[in-house]
Amino acid sequence: MLDRLCSIIETIATQACWALIALLVTVVTINVFARYGLQTGLLWAEEVSRLIFVWVVFLGSYLAWRRKAHMAIDLVWRASPPALRKVMTYFGGLSSLVFLGLVVYGGLLLLNIALEFRRSTPILRISAAWGYASVPVAAGFMFLELLNSLIKLVRTEKEGRA
Repeated sequence: MLDRLCSIIETIATQACWALIALLVTVVTINVFARYGLQTGLLWAEEVSRLIFVWVVFLGSYLAWRRKAHMAIDLVWRASPPALRKVMTYFGGLSSLVFLGLVVYGGLLLLNIALEFRRSTPILRISAAWGYASVPVAAGFMFLELLNSLIKLVRTEKEGRA
């Protein structure tokens, strides 16, 4: 069940990233043309570009997490005996779950503050919460992915012992 959910989230995040990157390139290209070709800039373009970029970064970070593409230094882990590797894997996974849970919680608090105080962007006058939402969303996706990985690891070990 959780495995299927993670797969669906990955598909949606991948498609969203590609669409947002295409939109980002389009907006920046139009603004460059307007600025240098027409001698006038589009005031909204910088704000839209920044908002899109934030979402691409956080969704891309989730996708890198899912695909195990983040940089890791595993020198100590590789040099450790298998029993210690298991402990290190569980400790690392559980501590990462706690960290991601805190990021989700903090991101939701920030989102709530932006909504409560009706904080808006200076030019577009849209809620600043649109940008802040990328943090708890991506961290929540990473949390689910890590939880799924840990559950699979526990199941694999139980099957190995049985």
